[in-house]
Amino acid sequence: MFKSLQRASGWVLVLLASMFVTSAEAQDIRVVTGDEFPPFADRQLENGGLATDIVRRVFKSVGHENVVIAWRSWLKGYEMTVDGEVDGTFPYAFTRTRGKAVLYSDPITSLKAYGWFLKSRSSFDANLDLIGKNLCLPLGHAELGYTGKLFGNGQAKRVAPPDMKTCFQLLAAGRVDSVISPRPEAVNSIAAAGLSNDDFGHIPEALSDQPLHFIVGKRNPRAEQIIAQFNSGLKHLRESGELSTMLDGIDY
Repeated sequence: MFKSLQRASGWVLVLLASMFVTSAEAQDIRVVTGDEFPPFADRQLENGGLATDIVRRVFKSVGHENVVIAWRSWLKGYEMTVDGEVDGTFPYAFTRTRGKAVLYSDPITSLKAYGWFLKSRSSFDANLDLIGKNLCLPLGHAELGYTGKLFGNGQAKRVAPPDMKTCFQLLAAGRVDSVISPRPEAVNSIAAAGLSNDDFGHIPEALSDQPLHFIVGKRNPRAEQIIAQFNSGLKHLRESGELSTMLDGIDY
């Protein structure tokens, strides 16, 4: 009789633990991202962009059926993440400064950025040609790779308007010498500015080639749990082949 009660109690504890885990995993996930970062994030893109679709699928694969996507400016979204107001943001490259405030997931994918120029005014053949120049890199965009070295060593001056579209408008007006941008974002921003892609070119060598991550603010009490769940879901998508199918389907 006593042993039967013990076994029954044990099953109750297991059931309660299972219910707790299921409840925790089913909890809503609220994340934030920004617009005008094709093909990764933009409300006008299918499923909100490639990274948005991946993040949604990752969390659903570990039991989070309701993934709420908030759209804010990149600066505001990052601040909300750091303050723990949301469960994370994406996609972000690693920097030491950010690393003090957020936790990084395993890499989702990687992205190259190039130095763009106006063909009628100048033609840069190598990244060294950017030394001593005014380079446009919008607010919220990290100084990565060789670009970071140029700014860090005082070998180039940064001009930082609110968005990439403004950068290309400044380049067309001759107010900056080059714009630092990945190809998809450049093409989209040139079109948004009412300019022609034929008027612009970029240095063949990439200025940076950085992994992109999902990040969670360290102030979030569930930060480590969220990152662990994200990495688990990302691993599932990678091993199933779903992630590579999504990434291979878009040119960036």
